[in-house]
Amino acid sequence: MISILLAEDDDELRRNMVEVLELEGYQVTAVASAEAAIAKSELQQFDIALLDLLMSGITGVEAISYLRQHQPFIAVVIITAYATVDTAVDAMKKGADSVLTKPFKSLDLIVTIKRSLAEKQMLKGRTDLDPDLVYSALANPYRRKSLKILAAHHSLKFMDLCRLVDIEDHTKFNFHLRQLKKAGLVMKNEQKTYILTNAGQFVLQHHNLN
Repeated sequence: MISILLAEDDDELRRNMVEVLELEGYQVTAVASAEAAIAKSELQQFDIALLDLLMSGITGVEAISYLRQHQPFIAVVIITAYATVDTAVDAMKKGADSVLTKPFKSLDLIVTIKRSLAEKQMLKGRTDLDPDLVYSALANPYRRKSLKILAAHHSLKFMDLCRLVDIEDHTKFNFHLRQLKKAGLVMKNEQKTYILTNAGQFVLQHHNLN
């Protein structure tokens, strides 16, 4: 059974969402704050977290990194009544898989959950990927940018890639590349240029690297 962690401080909306989700056959743990959601994640494994953006205490977006420390593959949906392009981009940068705008229909909620879970399941199904290493590698914006640049250029020498990523410190950039290689996302080929591995291409396609 799919297990859902819901953090929403609007009591009525929270009750309505629990009712809808349970009717769909999901197992739901509902709390009223991001802090309570983080506490639950330390005790129980969840497949997906639905986090209201603005609650008393820390925000839903701020909670993502805490949740992923305990559960690297948990899918995260941010729910907000204040959705703008900037809000969505920021949420995705911080690790959200989807952003759902209030008010939403029950069907929108279910479709968003199913899509987010399907994408995470594909990532989990890759036996050549270590989830902890992948999420650690993707946590840094320079590494995310490196993957996107390699996808666009197919193959780049160290100095060219360093220039395009816009890092002047070569030692620092070499460290970032080592983390990407350690995670199995990047490799150096016979021509001594850097390319994406199949796993790197897969992650790029199925993970938001904004």
